[in-house]
Formats: sequence, C-alpha cells, structure tokens
Amino acid sequence: MTAFGRLWRRAPLWRTSVIVTVGALGMAAFYPTPALKKAMPWLPGHLPGAAPSAGQQADQTAAGPGGAPGAGDQIGVPDPGIAQHGSIMIAGRTLPLPAGDWHPILTARSGAHGELSQQILARTDRGVVSGVIVVRATQQPVPAELAEQLETPCHDDRDYAAHISEQPGVSQECSYTSNAVLENQSVSTDPFITAAFSRMRTLGFPIPSLMINVGWYHAAVAGKNTAHIETVETLVAPIEHGSRQLLAPPQYWNKASVHKNPDAAQFIDTLDRWMIGWSRVLRQGFDGTLDTSTLVPPLINDPSAPRPA
Repeated sequence: MTAFGRLWRRAPLWRTSVIVTVGALGMAAFYPTPALKKAMPWLPGHLPGAAPSAGQQADQTAAGPGGAPGAGDQIGVPDPGIAQHGSIMIAGRTLPLPAGDWHPILTARSGAHGELSQQILARTDRGVVSGVIVVRATQQPVPAELAEQLETPCHDDRDYAAHISEQPGVSQECSYTSNAVLENQSVSTDPFITAAFSRMRTLGFPIPSLMINVGWYHAAVAGKNTAHIETVETLVAPIEHGSRQLLAPPQYWNKASVHKNPDAAQFIDTLDRWMIGWSRVLRQGFDGTLDTSTLVPPLINDPSAPRPA
C-alpha cells in the first residue's frame, strides 16, 4: 500500500477535508461567483448583466428549443448570495417583491430577438426556502397566440380560486392560486424552472415538499394581433416559520380537501386575499405607475413572509 493509501485510511479528518475541498472546487467551477467569473472568464456561465460571448451564443442557438435550460438563447447564472428587496427591473418594467431576502437563481433571454426575459428568485427564511418567484416579461410585442397559451393556468379546474378581468381591445388579466408538489425531481415541464430548482438543490437550499402557487398574468394589446405580456408565479411555502414542516399533511392541500383542515384552509384564504391586493401592485409595476415607497407591510407580507426572530 502506498503512503497516500495508508494516510487515506488512517486520517479520517484529512480524508474528509480532501473530499470537501474537491467538492467545493467543483461547485465553484460550475456555479462561479461574479468575482471568480471575472478572474477566470473560461468558467461556465457569464456575469449577470453581461452578454455571453459569440461562441456561447452560437452553442446555445445550435441547441435549439429545449436544448438548454429554459430553451433560452442566453442563460445567466447570477450569484445567489445577492439579496434583493423591494423591487427589481425586468424587461424595462418594475417587479415588486414580497417581504424578505430574494436571491437570484437563474435568468434567461428567449426568442429569436431576445424578446422574452425570464428570471427566478428564491426567498429564504432562517435558511429554508419560503418563496420562489418565476417571472416572464416581454421586451417587445409578441403574437397574441402566445398570450392565449400563457393564460391557460387561469382556467384550470384544480385551482383553489381564479380572478379574471378583461377590457376588450385593451388588456386581459387574471390571478389564480394552485398547489405545486416539489418533492419529486420533475418540478415542472419547463426546463428553465427545472434547471432553477436543480441549482437550488445543488447549492443546498432546503426546499419544502409543497408550495402554493399564486399566479398573475397580464397582457396589454400592442398592435394588430400582438401584445405585451408579463406573468408572475409566486410560490409560497405553507410551512412553520424556519422549518420545512407543512402546516397540514400533504393530502389536505388539494382543492377537494383543503377546507377539511383548518390550518390549510386559513392559509389558502389568507393567501387569496393577499393576492387580490398584490395583483394591483403587479399591474402598477407593469404600467409604470408603481410608487416603490408604498412597498411596505402589510402590503408586502404574504402569509409566509419572514417574521422577526
């Protein structure tokens, strides 16, 4: 047996240090921070806000739809250590954020001309993921057919509730609440969302087995058969604060059973009431009329908003 082999067997602390070091180097290589990426530009991904190189764009375009996470032609891997509050900008519009620290997980620009911007953020509370936001917004008008596809979840019979409003020839909007089971590996059929949750798991984010999806969809007519669109899915965890423990067993979180458990019923009712007011704020962000100074409690406090320790 070599000296290395004997040391490997007899020094468990050293062996553990080697394993952890190799794992950390691997994580740093695949998910580099902006500072590391700047120093070593040959690592995967690109700096947030920076366009990929021509070679990267060619590779992603060649992959085609579904060939890369989110089927986007530009994928960004931001530093998850960044904490964002209040609001962010996407596609030139203001997106208000519920209370808490929101960490960017993935970004993407999709479409032949990069007309669709996407971003996924995660909120943590005492180390546990208590919320996830999936936002899609158009940079340019898109065909009205796409608007019809994106509003499909608003008409799902499994939704707890849905609120639909329309101004013919002007705009269409809906909000809805539904559940999202996250305990299996196939969180979504959307590869962009799947990639984001995979990254969260790789980074060690504790994710609850189930979350409640509060969806918001808005389409504004831009011209003949075209529209500007924004969709915001806010996944809120029905958990005890600082824990992954659900407020009620999983079987009570479907539409048919939710009112059989008082804790589940109260959470859904509270979330639905909060969403009615939050939809108005999202609409103001879309229209460019949002005063960000109004983003204070209780307006920004969803039922799983962090509480003081």
